[in-house]
Amino acid sequence: MPVCANCRHHWSFRETLRAMYTLKPTMTCPNCRKEQHLTAASRKRGALMPFLVVIPMLINVFLDLNWLAVIGEMLMIAVIFNLVYPRLIDLTEEEEPIW
Repeated sequence: MPVCANCRHHWSFRETLRAMYTLKPTMTCPNCRKEQHLTAASRKRGALMPFLVVIPMLINVFLDLNWLAVIGEMLMIAVIFNLVYPRLIDLTEEEEPIW
């Protein structure tokens, strides 16, 4: 789980999940209300994870699976993403260049 770079508050899973799905590029600490930025490594991991949803579609091309099975697999991957990614987030006070 992320830790605030300013006040060292350990974010809960719910706080992290709520902050993940905002349109702002920063995450506001629920304790001290300071803006926090994702580290470059966290942004790289986050940019690659949604492509995992495409894997069932590629498998369908070769195995000719039922579309309900493909949609079920995509939903399962999305749920796993929501359970795993909040634990991979690291925060910093300054925005880091991604490359």
